[in-house]
Amino acid sequence: MKAFHFPLESLRTLRQQREHIAQQGYARTLVACDDAARGLQLAQQELQAGQRVLVQELQTGAVADRILNLRTWCTVLEIRCHERAAVLAEARRAAAEAFRQMTAAVRDRQVLDRFHEKAQHLWQRKFLADEQKMFDELAVQRQSAGLDKSLLN
Repeated sequence: MKAFHFPLESLRTLRQQREHIAQQGYARTLVACDDAARGLQLAQQELQAGQRVLVQELQTGAVADRILNLRTWCTVLEIRCHERAAVLAEARRAAAEAFRQMTAAVRDRQVLDRFHEKAQHLWQRKFLADEQKMFDELAVQRQSAGLDKSLLN
């Protein structure tokens, strides 16, 4: 009997590759999320430092120009925080989408793997049945050859 051959092996390989690519894409989006989160954290720390300086200047009675400049700088830092928060939100959305694609790729590969396992199991059963049939035929032939010899004696 021929060795087992799965007719959809090339599709199975493509699905494994698709799954691997999806895993890599998900990993990249997670790295992007971490980078965006660090960027937001740094922007928030900068904003807090700017606000502390502004408060200190207000308490010490600084000139209006200095306070105006510090307030403008804090506004810039707030805008930066909002922008980085938006980047983080987009990175999280992209990570969620990449996760969805990865789970779909895993599911598609698993379906084909189960089909492969069933096909291989059926082939093994058929192989064993054919092998048993061959042994049975040999036994019958041997038995009939033994009967023929006993009839000749």
